[in-house]
Amino acid sequence: MRAVFSVVFHNLFLKFTALAMAILTWSYIVGQIYDEAPWPHKGSQTVVNMEDKNVIVKRLPVHVNLTGTPERRYDVAVDRISISPSECVVTGPLESIENISFITTEPVSVEGLTRSIRQVARLKQPESCQISEEREFFVTIPIIRKRLIK
Repeated sequence: MRAVFSVVFHNLFLKFTALAMAILTWSYIVGQIYDEAPWPHKGSQTVVNMEDKNVIVKRLPVHVNLTGTPERRYDVAVDRISISPSECVVTGPLESIENISFITTEPVSVEGLTRSIRQVARLKQPESCQISEEREFFVTIPIIRKRLIK
């Protein structure tokens, strides 16, 4: 019993130090692997070589494409328009996708509106590219009454 106690508690400080160093090393390696992962982080892109073609996987913000105008005494509060989720992952050839900085929705009409709307919007497919995430995108468009200036 005394021998086991001696083995376990002998140089306890060094054992805890070695354990801490092992945990730090593991977390550093996992962080490096995560940074090298093929899925892009926000605002980044990854180039993948597939069948002798360079293909980019890129995370892009989504912008709402509005058409029409609300009723005469109403306006769209453009600064409060929201879309959820606000980003999507796009895959395509290097030449087609490298200059794309955002994806737009199909046109969302605000023609004749007098109150705010929330609806599902489809994304406009970029030419020769593919949107990897086929999720619903919810658009909220606030409509406010214009103030009369006296």
